[in-house]
Amino acid sequence: MNPLDHLTSLLSAATQEAAKPMSAASGIDQLLRDMQKRSKGRLGGQLSEDHQLDAVRKFWDSQEVKTFRDAYLLSWSLGLPHQAKGACILEDRPRLQRVLDGVDGWRGRPGAYRRCYQGLVRSYFSYDALLDTAPPTARNNWKLLREYLHDRNTTIGGGAIQPAWVDAAQGNRMVFSDTPCKPYVDALLRGETSAVDELCEDLGINKASWFLRELVMAQVEGATQLGDRQFKELLPSLLNMLAANAVLRDRGMVKVLDRYADVDATPMNLLMRDHAVAWWGNPWLESNATRWGGVKQEARSMVADWLKLEFIETFFTKLAEDGLADPRRMNFWKRYVKSIGHIEFALGSTARNSTERDFVSLRRKMDGLICDLDASGANNAFIMHMGPLVAVEFSDLGNAFYGYDSNAVPFDTDKLLGLTVNGSNTLKNKRRQILWMGHSASHGYAKWEDLFEATLKQNFGLEPMKAPTATARSAVRRIAAPTPPPTPSYLPPVATPPASTVRPPAPRPAAQDPRPVPPAVGQPDPGSAAYSRAALDAFVQLHGLEIRDMTNLGGNLWVVADDKNFKIHAALMRWGFKNKPGKGWWK
Repeated sequence: MNPLDHLTSLLSAATQEAAKPMSAASGIDQLLRDMQKRSKGRLGGQLSEDHQLDAVRKFWDSQEVKTFRDAYLLSWSLGLPHQAKGACILEDRPRLQRVLDGVDGWRGRPGAYRRCYQGLVRSYFSYDALLDTAPPTARNNWKLLREYLHDRNTTIGGGAIQPAWVDAAQGNRMVFSDTPCKPYVDALLRGETSAVDELCEDLGINKASWFLRELVMAQVEGATQLGDRQFKELLPSLLNMLAANAVLRDRGMVKVLDRYADVDATPMNLLMRDHAVAWWGNPWLESNATRWGGVKQEARSMVADWLKLEFIETFFTKLAEDGLADPRRMNFWKRYVKSIGHIEFALGSTARNSTERDFVSLRRKMDGLICDLDASGANNAFIMHMGPLVAVEFSDLGNAFYGYDSNAVPFDTDKLLGLTVNGSNTLKNKRRQILWMGHSASHGYAKWEDLFEATLKQNFGLEPMKAPTATARSAVRRIAAPTPPPTPSYLPPVATPPASTVRPPAPRPAAQDPRPVPPAVGQPDPGSAAYSRAALDAFVQLHGLEIRDMTNLGGNLWVVADDKNFKIHAALMRWGFKNKPGKGWWK
């Protein structure tokens, strides 16, 4: 092969490769953009904290800004204490003013001034003057710095290549105003974060900055200004955002709860309830009053009602015998959630000691509400404080409902409770109960629920979905049952007393309605008055009863009536009468 052919063969491979079309390489474009961004960014190299501290200490003593290096280092170090636990420049007005004046001295050299301005921006976003613990002087000085940055903002531009942070500072001048977060709220509520992300990157705003924290509060404020529908749609994201920010969650939750309390019909929001209770505890317990103190009463009551509904469901579905098989008791008491001021759970041995996950979770939720019940197995009790009445339901459906005067409760929930009828510290005290009803239809009512509802309304002023009125809350003074005297062993025979003491019985109606019957409109109920013979006579006449007065013969005063009318029952007990089944009431 001659030399020319040899050269041709050597070059043929390269010639063939060069003839191939070149493929587009998008990576080079991104590389060029990154290089351009870095050339414009120039956020400044990482300053040595030792150099910053040295500059601050020298300035603290001399209070002079002699060189560009002094101005530059000090502008980045306004929040750096001059000594351990000492003050910083932002906490000293004269020194801050001298630094700003020293920086101003470089305005004739735009490049140098711009580098100092960038340091002031970093100090502005780094020092947290909005915390409650920040000294008032520092907060005012920080506002002075903010005004300086706002006023000088237009002077930092110019030059062949303008750094990206300058574009960001001039394009977002509102960050140096008293509403720094306002321009970004609408986009953030829509889930658009790119503008804020770019701003933080360009200005060097770190994640610990007050700016990011206040952006959270600005979103909460913005959401609370929206209509009900939009506000409710944003609730999940607002609550999750607050959950991730321990510093702001209390301030934010106060605003969210207060706004939600104004929503029409205020439907239950489980996420809001669970977050609020997890952060602040049970809303009606006195021990949590301080944590709930910032919330308006309507919002606090709203969450309390939601939590009580959960507790009612919990008892009757997980701790009661009927459980999910018969939700009637649960559904009945849920209607009275606004009447319930306090709830307690008397737990038997199983619920109190079980290590099963469900029971452990239940006891955690019931913290502060659990009482110890001396009962084996699955016996539990549910104690509801309802204005004048303390109501007790039991897990065993065969147990009757007990009601007690709230001013004379015969048991102490701080001590071990019992279930023995009339026993020590028992929940079943027939001597002291003022209400005792079974869960079956009776007294002319088709359903026990109707009987319960009529009794609660007539005798205690308690109605479904209504908070107790002042009259209902004071009703306990009218129905309080004093300790009765011993029951006589026999009913004295009817004797004819002297003519001066004979009182003919009032005629009895042919049929007496056993349900509670209020007095006629405008007619006072003599049963609510203090006891006197005149009041008793009026009461007997009103209800068509009969008096047998044996006191002049050494016997007792009797009222012939059964114990089926709860209004009569409550009035006679209040006056000190004792019932003898099948005979009547005596004292």
